Amino acid sequence: MNVKTLIKMLISEHYELGSLRLMSQAAEPSGEGRLVELLQRRFPKASAVEVQDISGGCGSMYEVWVEAADFKGLSRVKQHRLITEALKEEIKDMHGLRISTSVPQDL
Repeated sequence: MNVKTLIKMLISEHYELGSLRLMSQAAEPSGEGRLVELLQRRFPKASAVEVQDISGGCGSMYEVWVEAADFKGLSRVKQHRLITEALKEEIKDMHGLRISTSVPQDL
């Protein structure tokens, strides 16, 4: 096999692998989407769940807001512990997490 053929083959494999990586990433939810999904699973009756990447897009810091009846009667610290427990695996890879919780007004 000559050098040109080998280079063409390597370039072709590189682009095929890159396309596969892009397709697999598209199938996975974004960092924000993944956190929303986890919080909605943990608080299925939440009236609001919002997540925003405040790191500039690199996924190292998020702001989370959850409004749920689950928080009624709990201190702010206990409410935030419920959030951090729901996201404990994801938090390991973060630099920071800003949490806001509230109880719906109509309770």
